[in-house]
Amino acid sequence: MKHKSTFFIFTFAFCATIALQANDYVMLTPLDTAALPAIPNKDCGGNIVRSALDGNAMWQHTLKQLQREHFSDESVYKLMVKLYRNTHKHYVTFPVAYWSTDPQGDSLLVSGRVYLPKRRYLNGIVIANHYTMTADSELPSNMLSMESVYAMKGYAVIMPDYVGYGLSRDEVHPYLHWRSAAQTAVDLLNCMPELLEYYGYSYPIDVVVTGYSQGGAVALGVTRMLEELDSTWIVRKLYAGAGPYDPAGTYLYSMERDEMGIPAAIPMIVMGLSDAYDMEVELEDFFLEPLLSNYEDWILSKEYTVSEINHLMGSTIMSELMTGDALRLDSPQADMLYKLLLRNSNVGYDLQSPAYFLHSLDDEVVPMLNTINLQEQMPDESGKTYDYNHYGSHMAASVPFMQYVYQDL
Repeated sequence: MKHKSTFFIFTFAFCATIALQANDYVMLTPLDTAALPAIPNKDCGGNIVRSALDGNAMWQHTLKQLQREHFSDESVYKLMVKLYRNTHKHYVTFPVAYWSTDPQGDSLLVSGRVYLPKRRYLNGIVIANHYTMTADSELPSNMLSMESVYAMKGYAVIMPDYVGYGLSRDEVHPYLHWRSAAQTAVDLLNCMPELLEYYGYSYPIDVVVTGYSQGGAVALGVTRMLEELDSTWIVRKLYAGAGPYDPAGTYLYSMERDEMGIPAAIPMIVMGLSDAYDMEVELEDFFLEPLLSNYEDWILSKEYTVSEINHLMGSTIMSELMTGDALRLDSPQADMLYKLLLRNSNVGYDLQSPAYFLHSLDDEVVPMLNTINLQEQMPDESGKTYDYNHYGSHMAASVPFMQYVYQDL
């Protein structure tokens, strides 16, 4: 029997609140204008909410509430319901479908979500990249995200689901393969001119790119991709928090400590990267029981949240989850995985755009070495800020990160 929790109750309640249906996707390529919702010409009100978001009290209250409930799935969904009730009248949001590509470059129909403020002049477009998610029900196309608050400041907010989720959930999610995730974000961005022009929005060509945790690494990848493509879009600023920018270094660090901050990442990395590079692997060479017998249900079903998978795996000790060969770098298995992770590092990239990087000194999930190595190997130029402080746990630090982004926009 599958592990159950009250997560499903809150998911149902939340979905009922915002009345989302699985077939509500608006096709963007080509643009299905008949499916687009009407947007009033102006937004009346919302100043009380904006004033609260501009201050500190609301953010501190939110953090304390989440900490009190240990950032449980239920506490997050309660927060999203409350957020929706207080903000949804001031923007229009809908899930979208559009064409992108998988890691091999083949066309793939993917999904995401768009938030549009009601006023017709935009301050810009925010590309918001989500943190690690494993349950399809919690993805941007299926539920509200905290990043929706950026729409309260007059920004269009776009959020890709990434390959392997939403409309592409039958695919293996290529976890930490930054190019495929970044491609879904860039392709969604390139759908925006036609959509915005249909509604009569005016907008600048510069964009803001943001993300926390996995989303931070994706955000850096999106910025790199836009810079390498010599795109007509200009990145006004990158905001990245606690991202696994150096996944190979993280692998070595975790092996040395024999502990993984997020156990669910182990099967996601092995399965995701081997699939992304069309490499045939025997999972019994990597996984121990009970993971070996349950990875299809826990990971490929897309039904369990990260915290649920961590609970089912039952340990953070790598030697209790992975084989000895997978943890010995001179073995073929570990060597292969290390090289794939190395190919997905953005440490050393000469970032041209202004950027803000946050990493809590107390982070127990994504090692500090990721941001430190990024800073040490990135050319020291003006326009880049590194924020190291005692912001609490990995999850706790996401709140001051989002507060900084919102108030800096």
